[in-house]
Amino acid sequence: MLMRVFIVDDEAPARRELRYLLERVEGVEVAGEAANGTEALKGIRQTRPQLVFLDIQMPGLSGLELAQFLAELPTRPLLVFATAFQEYALQAFEVEAFDYLLKPFDKERLEKTVMKAARALAPPAGREPGEPGRKIALYRGETIIPTAPERILFARSEGGEVVVHAGDGRYRTRFTLNELEQKLSPSGFVRVHRSFLVNTNHVREVVPWFHGSYKLIMDDREKSEIPVSRYNVKDLKRYFDI
Repeated sequence: MLMRVFIVDDEAPARRELRYLLERVEGVEVAGEAANGTEALKGIRQTRPQLVFLDIQMPGLSGLELAQFLAELPTRPLLVFATAFQEYALQAFEVEAFDYLLKPFDKERLEKTVMKAARALAPPAGREPGEPGRKIALYRGETIIPTAPERILFARSEGGEVVVHAGDGRYRTRFTLNELEQKLSPSGFVRVHRSFLVNTNHVREVVPWFHGSYKLIMDDREKSEIPVSRYNVKDLKRYFDI
């Protein structure tokens, strides 16, 4: 299966070079490209790529700002920042960048990034996504707790780490929220906010909130409240048929 890729860069020569190199990588389909963040957001929503190569310094919406909008998509693509400026690397990984490439592009380095993305997107060998019995490694202290997806209520990105809330308490995970989304979406998990991934099987109530947004009440003892961003409301309504 081809991996759909989208290119975002305000410089046409950079887009042409990256497209030229990507089209020569086996298993890659360039689904589209954009010269600014606004065009990119529209194009990515339409084409639903699995991998986005994203410049950082652009007029208007910067690459880092665009990444925050993309984090609120129902299925967020993997983000590879492709820039001439190494000093933005830390900020890129703070918005859960999958990789960071420096211009001018190196063909071998680009191929390694694509291969790594293909492995991250592939289901485990011999098992289809969402197959019963698949567990997620969670941590309590240094103890590893293999946990079935149905036991997880929601995951939250907070303070630079991802905290997973299960029926019997809170756990840490070494996955980013984006990686958890890739692993858990076949089991009924939905990204409702850039900081929250929710198990829809544990949603107790969907409550209308301010300015057309919603919040979710979970079925745990605390009746945890999860905000739904305005960008995810349409997908939430479609999911629950409301």
